[in-house]
Amino acid sequence: MTALRERTPAAASVGDTTGLLRALLEESREPTAVERFAKAHEGPAPAQARYYRDLIPTGLPGVGEQYAFDVDLDACSGCKACVSACHHLNGLEPEETWRSVGQLYGQNGLPVLQHVTTACHHCVDPGCLKGCPTNAYEKDPVTGVVRHLDDQCFGCQYCTMACPYEVPQYSKSKGIVRKCDMCHGRLAAGEAPACVQACPNGAIRISVVSVAEAASAADAGVFLPDSPPPRLTKPTTRYRRRSALPANTVGADFGHAEPQHAHAPLVAMLVLTQMSVGALTAGVVGGLFGASSWPALAIVLGAVAGQLGLAVAPLHLGRPHLAFRAVLGWRHSWLSREAILFGVYAAFSIPAALVAATPWLVSLPLPGIGVLEQAIGLIPKTLVQLAAVIAGLAAIFCSAKIYTFTAREFWRGWRTHLKFLGTAAVLGTSAAAACAAMAGAGTPVLVAAAGVLGA
Repeated sequence: MTALRERTPAAASVGDTTGLLRALLEESREPTAVERFAKAHEGPAPAQARYYRDLIPTGLPGVGEQYAFDVDLDACSGCKACVSACHHLNGLEPEETWRSVGQLYGQNGLPVLQHVTTACHHCVDPGCLKGCPTNAYEKDPVTGVVRHLDDQCFGCQYCTMACPYEVPQYSKSKGIVRKCDMCHGRLAAGEAPACVQACPNGAIRISVVSVAEAASAADAGVFLPDSPPPRLTKPTTRYRRRSALPANTVGADFGHAEPQHAHAPLVAMLVLTQMSVGALTAGVVGGLFGASSWPALAIVLGAVAGQLGLAVAPLHLGRPHLAFRAVLGWRHSWLSREAILFGVYAAFSIPAALVAATPWLVSLPLPGIGVLEQAIGLIPKTLVQLAAVIAGLAAIFCSAKIYTFTAREFWRGWRTHLKFLGTAAVLGTSAAAACAAMAGAGTPVLVAAAGVLGA
């Protein structure tokens, strides 16, 4: 504006509109501040490129190759410059970290202390991608970089368990998970990722690796000591050291277990759905074997518990309004399969409960109750009840697979399935016993309902 006032004729200030317009047109021909800045920095590469040009590939990976982090452990001093650079460049929250620095301890005559910088390993077979129910991850077919699609995520946080290295980080304020994407935008522009450019010792570089060789090394167990088995996801990060680490090397957190957030809505959902399937199954089996006083009430109780469990399930999500996306990953995610099968279970358990509750419903003085009785009479009772049992048991199997898929020590194989089915059996038989007691005791309203249902 100062320049404009200097060029504007004095007459313009007293009404010379033509002079003012002429001055404005002349100014519009001049380059903007952004254009002047861009022109001043025109050139083949930024001035600081000489410091990292040798630390990034000169071209894209070929067929059967991908980008990977390459870490020189001898050069890592544990200064955490890479952590700070990643944090600031990506605008992370105070407690959010996409790159971290840890320590390994060992003894080979003398004590050995090794600093290790780690981030996403951009695995050949990423657990986060396979476990995600909303398809919020993609592995770039050219570079191999595993990226998180923020707009697809609904914040279930399952990927934080599905990744053995716990790379994805949950952002509570955003209600989604985020992770390292190797600064793919910078790489595409010939710039080094923040961590590579910030390391004062050049300990981190981006290299091109053979996917087949990375998978073979992972199957052979070649990776960092005291880390999850690399065969699970086949990480591509390469760690180099002039001398091998001692065989007794362990991480600084070896033997340390830290309790995680319990996710109360998720706990309620699992308990209620397992109790639901158990109670409904007990009622159906009891009815098939001739019991008359309590099976109907157990089936109704099971159906109601199931609906409550599914109603609270979305409350553990960071973005509950997107819960419908849970079915998108049915081809690869056990969580999606669980959601689908519990939906099928709900679809069969409701008519199963209606059939069981028919004697009580028709006794109510409601208009049109006869039409309802006729409609319920068209439901094939045994078929619907057995379908509900099968769908419920299959859904519980998927619930267990969600946890066994992570290959965590506490969630291994048949033990986890036994715990989940055991919960259904214990809670289901307890509910059935309570229904039987109410049906034969003579206590208030529920007993009266049990008597009507068992009539």
